[in-house]
Amino acid sequence: MAGASSVQPAGTPRGRAVAVLATVLVAALGVAYLAEAVPEWLSVNMFGVDFRIVESAADRWLHGGGFYLPYQLAGTYVHGEHLGTDSPILYPPTLLLLLVPFTVLPAALWWFVPMTVTAWVVSSHRPRPLVWPVLMYLLVFPMSLWEIATGNPLMWFTMALALGTRFGWPAALVILKPTLAPFALVGVHRRTWWMAMGVVAALSLLFLPMWPDYLRVATNMESGRGVLFSLNQFPMMMIPLIAWLGRRPLT
Repeated sequence: MAGASSVQPAGTPRGRAVAVLATVLVAALGVAYLAEAVPEWLSVNMFGVDFRIVESAADRWLHGGGFYLPYQLAGTYVHGEHLGTDSPILYPPTLLLLLVPFTVLPAALWWFVPMTVTAWVVSSHRPRPLVWPVLMYLLVFPMSLWEIATGNPLMWFTMALALGTRFGWPAALVILKPTLAPFALVGVHRRTWWMAMGVVAALSLLFLPMWPDYLRVATNMESGRGVLFSLNQFPMMMIPLIAWLGRRPLT
C-alpha cells in the first residue's frame, strides 16, 4: 500500500528530519519576532523590568517598608496602569524567601538558574521528535519571550514544575503563584509532594501578619480577566509538561 508507506513516523530517520526542519522553522519565526521586538523593548528599557520590580519590593520590605504598595491597599486599582517599580506586587508574601537573597546575589543568576535547570530537565526527558516543534513554539511564543526578557518570576515557577515532573515534590512550590495553581498538582500522587506542601504552609506562617494585606491587594485589583489573569503565562509553563508527556520510553 503505497499511501501507507509514505507516512513516516517521527521516530524514523525521515520523520526525525521532518521534526528537526519544523523545529528550525518555528525557531526562525521566533528570531524574526525578536528582531522586531528587541529594538522596541530596548527603547523603553523593558529588559529586566519585572526583576527590578520584585527586587525593589524585597529591598523596600527589608528596610522597613511595605512589600505591597500603598495604592494597592488603599482601594481598587487597575493592573497595567502603573509602570516600572510602581507596578503592583501580586505575589503572596512567602515569595520573599526567594526574592530577598537576590537583593545581594548577582542579577544574572535570576535568569541563569531557572533557565539552565529547566533546560536540563526538558532534555533529560528525551522528548520524542514529534514534540520538538511544539516545545520550540511554546518557547518562542511572544509572551514566553517577553517573560524571559523582563525577568518575570514565571521562570522560577516553570523550573519548579520542571523539577516536579522528575521528582514530584518541587511542583508544590508553584502554589506560590495561586493563578498557576493547577500546575502545582503535578506530583500530587507522591507523599513527598504533600510533605513539600506542608513545608510551604509552615513557611507561610512566618509572614502571617502580611497575609491580610495580600488578600486585600488581590481583591482590590481589577484586570478584566479574573481567574484567567495568568492565562498568557500558560504556554511557558507547558514546556516541561509537554516534554514530560511526550518523553520517549527508556530502552
